[in-house]
Amino acid sequence: MTEVADRLWLRHFRDPVAACTEAQHVVATAPGHAHELAWAELTIAYHHLFYTSRPAEAREWLARAQSRFESHGERRGVILAQAGSARLGILEHAALPARERLLSLLPDAQSLPPHDRFYVLNALAASYYFNEEIEEAIRYLYEALEALNAPDPSPLLPTVMSNLSAALVTVGDYVPARELAESALAGLTRFNNSQLVLFARSNLAEALVGLGDLEGATEVIDTMVADLAESPRRAAQNNYMSTATEVYARAGRLDSAAQCLATAQAIAKEFPGGFNEVNALWAEAALADASGPPERAIATLEAATTAAERSQHLPVLCKTHALLAERYASCGDFEHAYAHMQRLLIAQTQRLSHRASAKYYLLRTEHELLDAREERDRALTQRLDTERLNQELAALNLELSLKVKEIEALQQRLAEEAVHDPLTQLFNRRYLDSVMPGLIASAERRGAPLAVALVDLDRFKRINDHHGHPAGDAVLREIGRVFGNSLRPSDVVCRYGGEEFCIVLPDTDVEGARAALNGLSARLKGLNVPWRDSRLNGFTFSAGVAVLPRHGRYFPELLAAADRTLYSAKAAGRDRVMVADPPSPAPGA
Repeated sequence: MTEVADRLWLRHFRDPVAACTEAQHVVATAPGHAHELAWAELTIAYHHLFYTSRPAEAREWLARAQSRFESHGERRGVILAQAGSARLGILEHAALPARERLLSLLPDAQSLPPHDRFYVLNALAASYYFNEEIEEAIRYLYEALEALNAPDPSPLLPTVMSNLSAALVTVGDYVPARELAESALAGLTRFNNSQLVLFARSNLAEALVGLGDLEGATEVIDTMVADLAESPRRAAQNNYMSTATEVYARAGRLDSAAQCLATAQAIAKEFPGGFNEVNALWAEAALADASGPPERAIATLEAATTAAERSQHLPVLCKTHALLAERYASCGDFEHAYAHMQRLLIAQTQRLSHRASAKYYLLRTEHELLDAREERDRALTQRLDTERLNQELAALNLELSLKVKEIEALQQRLAEEAVHDPLTQLFNRRYLDSVMPGLIASAERRGAPLAVALVDLDRFKRINDHHGHPAGDAVLREIGRVFGNSLRPSDVVCRYGGEEFCIVLPDTDVEGARAALNGLSARLKGLNVPWRDSRLNGFTFSAGVAVLPRHGRYFPELLAAADRTLYSAKAAGRDRVMVADPPSPAPGA
């Protein structure tokens, strides 16, 4: 590359507007310098891809640049032009063909400088992300992060940090998402890239909301909205304004939320496709839920849910199902509330699976990178004397041993997370479904009873409404501790969803189950949970009990009987344990 071409290409992420202006000047004044002209055209193309509302205008510039690079046999430029074309395909909703092209470029891209290889890896991550393959997207983003993590700070490092933060928000891994977004913002102070600052702020706000820090999220959104007022409109800003609407609505700043909603809807109309429809509908639902009557909130939340299901947008699905379950329950429509709670569990399980898989890919990527570094170190140590070689090999063996132990510990933690509820540390639905067939089969072989109880905390919503969701989480943690410590080691206690629990009591008949649950109820009534300057107490639950084989021979039958009885306990006034009625005999029996 000539000095002019190198300066243009390396500058376009540090100061994109100035780099594009200089590239346009080169195109206008240096038509005889084909090499410089190709890099100027590539710079203009990438500017349209990343920084304007007209990414399709990159197509002609990419074609020109690729043609010039091919005529000069410059493989680096050809790879970058083809990577740009693949990114344009992703933006135009053709992610699968773009992925095939990028995968074919990947072997040659490994020889490129890290800041060039980033464009192939980043586009590959986007191609997986927009096809709901979040784990693979995170894997390529981590690889790009490793490539750019050099002593000399690259303007692309905050970019991949922001992208990785957005992917981790999608799978609900909010702590590392917040840390990456904060690191990206700190790194961006060295560069003049306002669009990337907006993206990093939006990711940071979403992570803070996920962690329950509404005050911090509001502060970030105030800064982001002020910056947006001076920024040209782009398709990605639909997501930023949707996040702003949600944060302002939760904070009670309804006028600000309404203004952001109007902007999000306008952007969705101007730039249809992708997740823009989902973002706009979710913003409308968040504002309606905070300000309107329950009927209006339910209608907008159902519309947002439908759009999120079409696009498999897991974050919005989890939020809308949770709110719909609350709204239907507050209206007394428990059938719809329960249905949305079940769908919430499905979405949360899928999200948890993505998160666990993402962590697995991280471990695998780290292991592969460790192998690469060991190979490099072996090549270097061959030039050293025997003593030096032995010392370095010993250091590598120690590092590898520590890495293996770290990976084993992480794998053990992932296995625990896969079957435990992260808030209460009780078992989750996945574990319950896996052990019930064996428990039922064992009971039938021995002719022993087995009780299944569905337990639902009474009027738990009042805690969240009066004291906030962090208080509700504190109560659920303490109740989980009481439930886990108050029953036999052989009993299975599972958080079934929200404030509902499923308790399985092997070798327990109707009276035994009633006695165990009444004892649990007494302990719960005596529970005091410290919260700020007060104590939360007076907790009760309603429970429905079904027993094998009296109420069914299979887990779904027992669960359905317990569920019907739970609703009867609620209807009878709450704070009680009720046993299911025996099933009616079949006609003619």
